[in-house]
Amino acid sequence: MMSEKNLSSGLGILGGLLAVGLIAASFILGMNFKNFRQPGTITVKGLAEKSFQSDSAQWTTSVSLHADTYKEVLDALKKEHPALKKFLLAQGFEEKEIKTGTPSITRSYRTESDEHGRERQIPNGYDGTQEITVRSNKLDKVQAAHKAILNLRARNEFIEFESPQYLLGNLENIKRDLINQATEDAHKRAQEFVKTGGGKVGAMRSASQGSFNIYADTGSGESDDYGGIYDKSTVGKQVRLVVTIEYGVD
Repeated sequence: MMSEKNLSSGLGILGGLLAVGLIAASFILGMNFKNFRQPGTITVKGLAEKSFQSDSAQWTTSVSLHADTYKEVLDALKKEHPALKKFLLAQGFEEKEIKTGTPSITRSYRTESDEHGRERQIPNGYDGTQEITVRSNKLDKVQAAHKAILNLRARNEFIEFESPQYLLGNLENIKRDLINQATEDAHKRAQEFVKTGGGKVGAMRSASQGSFNIYADTGSGESDDYGGIYDKSTVGKQVRLVVTIEYGVD
């Protein structure tokens, strides 16, 4: 019959062997799991950038005024807005390029404080605005009218206006072309990385479009990979697109 000492020693050796076996199995499983999750792949970004010229513009002008009653504001808008439209027609825009908006009239308030310093809102007549928007591909006329309206504003304090917005048409076609260029750029980058290790770029595993930004041609701003900027302040545009692509490595 085995002594208690020999039994204890045997159990200790068996326990040690089991521990070594578990460590080895864990290492092998861990390596297999790592290889399963991360096969031979490489992920790169591709960039495409190109200059364009805007092909249309949108310009918002308006008549804005204040009066004591709702009716007075409405009547004043009807009286003043024809002068603005006449100005736009005189700048060479056609009727179909000019859209007159619905008058917007809101209650106006002024803030007063009582003897205890508590503020309260007191009705103070009405504010009214009527917008006239020009949409045209005559960019030279838009730019000329933007300068000329300063003189009209000097004679008519009711006239207000924004800076023109210069737009690109066929954005989907532009995006499609840049995706092709960015994909080619990503493949070249992958080849540069892989050739140092003696490998070969394989099939595309996944792809995603990142940022699609339209900057002013006078300079670019900052954006994250999945943000988006559309600068409409200049006729010239710098369009940039980024893609992220994962390739297999043979």
